[in-house]
Amino acid sequence: MEESPTSEDKRLDFIADCVLRTLKLKPDRWEKCLSDEDNRQVLQDFLDTAEQRTLVVSMTAAGLLEPTTSFTASPKNQAVYFMKRDKAALIPKSIKESLVYGDLSSAPLDQFSALVGEVVAPLLSNKKNHIKWPQVVSQDIRHHIHCLKTSVLVVSGQVQGKTLLPLPAGSEKVEQRALEADKSGGTVDKGIIHSLESTVIEWSHQISTVLKKDSSEAVLEGKNPTPHTELLLWKNRYADLECIHSQLNSCKVKKMEVLLEAVESSYYPAFINMQRDVLAALEEAKDICIYLTPLQCLLEELETMDFPDVKGQIQAFMHTVCLVWVNSRHYNTPGRLVVLLQETCNLLIQQ
Repeated sequence: MEESPTSEDKRLDFIADCVLRTLKLKPDRWEKCLSDEDNRQVLQDFLDTAEQRTLVVSMTAAGLLEPTTSFTASPKNQAVYFMKRDKAALIPKSIKESLVYGDLSSAPLDQFSALVGEVVAPLLSNKKNHIKWPQVVSQDIRHHIHCLKTSVLVVSGQVQGKTLLPLPAGSEKVEQRALEADKSGGTVDKGIIHSLESTVIEWSHQISTVLKKDSSEAVLEGKNPTPHTELLLWKNRYADLECIHSQLNSCKVKKMEVLLEAVESSYYPAFINMQRDVLAALEEAKDICIYLTPLQCLLEELETMDFPDVKGQIQAFMHTVCLVWVNSRHYNTPGRLVVLLQETCNLLIQQ
């Protein structure tokens, strides 16, 4: 039987070895991959074409290896990437030196967060690695590392639909400083206080963004939301506010509050008001979620039935809306009911 041109290619052997070791697969998976003509073409183009500088080999839902030429599609399973250092074809003798390669997680943001938190930050923040550095450079590096960790945490939370509040630099020293301030009558390191006050400002911006969200935004933007949009918004808002409230009541944040009060910081009242606003918004979202939940079943029935049968269901739906108006302490305003009725009209038009 005649062997394929790729069967003796040492470059392919290197790619195969990396993929199989990283993904912990048996050689027969690679053979199945090569048996597909399109897959062979993608691999051969990467090896021989100077312009093709990226190769990503991932697992499909069926458990097969699939080579692609870009990072555009986020893999649902673990993958392996290869990138050429130079714009040139690969040579068997120097293929290892010509490539940058590694594994890709199915959750790249989580992987990056772990890399920053467990590798980059401890390595660059360790003062033992700064012995020969000027103090200004050392402080600047630590500041940028903290900013990076903060940004990664906030973005990670946004992807999960949560508002994560990053702790200030030096938060591990807050409890000790709070005790010192209590003994010394309010005197404490100004750097720590500045860090806490800067954090209060950042948190206020994050929380303000959450509190300003309103279900009428989609309607005002000219979109055609349905009541499902309304129910989902309040459900997500309630979960997010619960997350924020939990963070503001954590031990570390309570120590921050004690320290700001002890030094009579001008940001202490703003911090207390922020906590009150979150608690009030949380109670509002909880109340609204309780009274909007019964609409979920009625909406599902409206969507599944034929349009001529919808007329008989409208009375039950409107009766439930009236009950929401009478019993809810926070949803019984004309503005919110008008939005809900507009969304209901959109649903009927779609039907």
